[in-house]
Amino acid sequence: MTGLFDIVGENFFKPLTSLYKKIYIQCLHIIYDSYRTELSYGLDRELLVQKLTNYFDELSISEIQFEDETEVVSDSRNKASSFLRKLIEYGWVEYETGPDQRIKVVMPAYAVSIVRNLEDVASGKETEYQSEISAIYSLLTNPDLLQDPYPQIVKPVYDRTVELFTALKQLNTGIRKYIDNLTSDKSAEEIIANYFTYAEEIGSKAYHRLYTSDNVSRFRNMILVKLDDMRNDPELFTKVAWGVQRVEGEADMETARDIARKTINDVMDSFNSYDEIVREIEKKHARYLSSTVKRARFLLMNTNNTEGKISTILRYMAEEYNRDEIRSLEEDASEEICSLFNIFPQGFVSSESIRAVPVSKKITEVEEIFSPERLSEEERKALRMAAYEKNKNRFSRKNITAFVEALLKDRESVRASEIEVRSRRDMIRIIFISLYGQTGKAGYKVRPTGQRIVKEGFSFGDFEIRRR
Repeated sequence: MTGLFDIVGENFFKPLTSLYKKIYIQCLHIIYDSYRTELSYGLDRELLVQKLTNYFDELSISEIQFEDETEVVSDSRNKASSFLRKLIEYGWVEYETGPDQRIKVVMPAYAVSIVRNLEDVASGKETEYQSEISAIYSLLTNPDLLQDPYPQIVKPVYDRTVELFTALKQLNTGIRKYIDNLTSDKSAEEIIANYFTYAEEIGSKAYHRLYTSDNVSRFRNMILVKLDDMRNDPELFTKVAWGVQRVEGEADMETARDIARKTINDVMDSFNSYDEIVREIEKKHARYLSSTVKRARFLLMNTNNTEGKISTILRYMAEEYNRDEIRSLEEDASEEICSLFNIFPQGFVSSESIRAVPVSKKITEVEEIFSPERLSEEERKALRMAAYEKNKNRFSRKNITAFVEALLKDRESVRASEIEVRSRRDMIRIIFISLYGQTGKAGYKVRPTGQRIVKEGFSFGDFEIRRR
């Protein structure tokens, strides 16, 4: 690429780094888009200036002054003419006089290629693997093209193979950036929502197509066989070398044969490396998905906001009161519950921690196999009954909904202040009635009344409970 600026000029990329780079890009898009209905990349100057004028009419910038000029431009048509003049100066477009003496604005071939690639980048366009692999397969299996195999088969197959495997490598390097965009500077809720979006779309539609419609493996073996036949068939390979001499301008036959052999070998090497590329894509895909889950889990476990604290307290208290006997309302809260109100960092040791998780390699004697005690039928019934009672007393949505249905019976509604409170369990049950009633998944709903109630030393906002 040492001769790039000999072709495009020294200042070609200056518009893309200037103060008005976004306007330059939009002007180039308008010019390029205007050529779609033309027979060539040339357009009448007056027509193009009018299109650019319409663009500047809608632009919010009132005045424009170029860095190397003192004149301030405010009129839309003058802005259009000025930007067109700058694009000509930098080598993006040229003037050409037609047979009718009308001036046309022409975009050189190199500028067309760059604008097209810029649009592909901006739109996030992905290579359609199926179109590339199908074209390669069709070229190699078409017997009518064997009369002139280099320009009609080998060269286009090589170009499409380069395009295909460049896209695969871009996908390989792009998965990390894609997932980072879904997780960086996001809350736990946003990360989880984006995770399911990623899982449905499998990160990139291109990744999904690798295993469905665009599966290269379906065509690879036949492609390799055809290329190997072409390389080892003396008569056919000589035709390929003749094509190299004619198309590439190579006078020496041996050099032409070397070029032909290298071209075919490069294509075969690419298809032989396909499995390795896909394995690396799979590893990155799995690794970055795992990192996403860990990041969401870390944020969820390290939350110090009010909602997270209340949720932790209620979970802990529910477990305690499901396990222990009913306690007095006047009994002080335990130290464990009080400690939940403290501000302290929370975390967990993972594979991403700075310090590695210690792994014990101590070898101990194998313990004897545990022999379970045989239970009598009465003991089995007692254990089943205990499990039933424990489950019945859990503050689950099912149990809370059943309790509310019993409260309502034939009534249309009931207030929380009407619920009898004799223990802490009764008070926690009211809290869970309020929580589940707000989720939309319970068989009832709650509505605040705006009144404050004090019961047995507890103060809470009264609310009405109604069936859905």
